[in-house]
Amino acid sequence: MKQVCRFLFDDDIESNLIEAEITQAILTAEDVFGQPKVRLSASYLVSKNKAVIDVTDEVGEHIARVFTGRMSRKVGQERFTVDRINSKD
Repeated sequence: MKQVCRFLFDDDIESNLIEAEITQAILTAEDVFGQPKVRLSASYLVSKNKAVIDVTDEVGEHIARVFTGRMSRKVGQERFTVDRINSKD
C-alpha cells in the first residue's frame, strides 16, 4: 500500500514556489541517500496550489519533511495543510 502526503496551500501560493521548494528538498535527499536511490524512489506531483509526495519509503519521507520545514519558513505553517493518506496502488 502506498502512502502519500497531500499538501494544500492558500490560493495565492504559486505553483512555481511549491515546485522550487520540492526541488530543494529532493537535492537534500540526494545528499543523504545518493542520486541513484532518489531518482528511483522520489515521486511527487504539483498542480496549482496543491502538491502530493509519495512517502512510502524513507526517501519520500525525507523529502516531505524537508519540504514541510522549508514551506513553513517561507510562507508560514498557517498557510497550508498536510494530510497523510493511504492509497491503493
